[in-house]
Amino acid sequence: MIKILHFADVHLDSPFSLCDVRQSEQRRNELRAAFTSVMAYVRTSGIKYVLIPGDLFDYGYVSKETVDIVRREFEVNPGTRFIIAPGNHDPYSSESVYAKVEFPDNVYIFDSSKLSAIEFPDDGIDIYGYAFTSPYLDSCPFAGQRVLHPERINILVGHGDTASAISRYCPISERDIVSFGADYTALGHIHNTDGLHTPDGGGIYAYSGCLEGRSFDECGHKGAIIIEAGVDGDSGEKKIVPHPYRFSRRRYAIENVDITGAADENEVSTLIRARIAEKKYGDETILRIVLTGTTSPHLVSDLSVVKAALPPLYAAEILDRALPIFDDEYLKNDITIRGEFYRAMLPKLTEGSQREREIAAWALRYGLSALAGENIIDF
Repeated sequence: MIKILHFADVHLDSPFSLCDVRQSEQRRNELRAAFTSVMAYVRTSGIKYVLIPGDLFDYGYVSKETVDIVRREFEVNPGTRFIIAPGNHDPYSSESVYAKVEFPDNVYIFDSSKLSAIEFPDDGIDIYGYAFTSPYLDSCPFAGQRVLHPERINILVGHGDTASAISRYCPISERDIVSFGADYTALGHIHNTDGLHTPDGGGIYAYSGCLEGRSFDECGHKGAIIIEAGVDGDSGEKKIVPHPYRFSRRRYAIENVDITGAADENEVSTLIRARIAEKKYGDETILRIVLTGTTSPHLVSDLSVVKAALPPLYAAEILDRALPIFDDEYLKNDITIRGEFYRAMLPKLTEGSQREREIAAWALRYGLSALAGENIIDF
């Protein structure tokens, strides 16, 4: 069996704008480290082919240091063939890294938006692919086409979007994939993998997902797909066995924590710490905590005390989405400006759409907090 590795959407030199300056630089270094970890795995695990369907680089941010790292890693794996199909963030052009840098002979880069094939007769493998040559590719290059040698192991490598038929990022349908007839289709572009697909009609296709999450829309551990491929010597039947493999060092996560009934910051902190312990989040986790439920309007809105009480995490942010419950009778009869403010807001709290009532409730909470001299955290 021949071992193949499929990964995509590394976005090397991504700016990590959600982090502070120090963490942004650390995260960029960790992204390079994730790439070099993959290369070390390739070197020690007998990987014969590496499939990279796009966005290896984050187009506007490629540094010479990063390019040198990539070249060196390809060079020190001379027994491995690297197949790159440039994507929308690193399209092939005369000004691209792929055209300007001299890569070693074991690196094969598709340079046209038209489908082409690379034949490896020693292994009985044909690898098809194409390149984005600009940030957009409005049609699917392999739609209506078929593999040339069905008896061989056929692999398709490409960047594209299976989620939308009108996508400008190479719209791909399952029908296109099945009709083309590849035994395995290695896709890039979607950063959150939805697993392996085995459609009726044959073949397997998958997004590997990104190699390392970069924001809260890329939650969870990330990695690559390892494929074992071969042909049974007796029956001639092709065997394709893929399985996921984790490479990411950090993970983004979002947790909704219900703080209904919490009386103070200590009780809020206790609820959050319990959730962190339950999910086993540690210093590899970048966590967004969303507070939900209903609370007293007098619960202090400055959450710095809560954040300071969290166990060690790589980074954390807290968003207060809990809605206040007010003591109506007390406020109705309050003769101070606080009561007057409540009575002025009352029609907006009881009339209009649900969204309008929610906005009025938040306006009331902010107003009462301001009148009490408390900090107001606006998110």
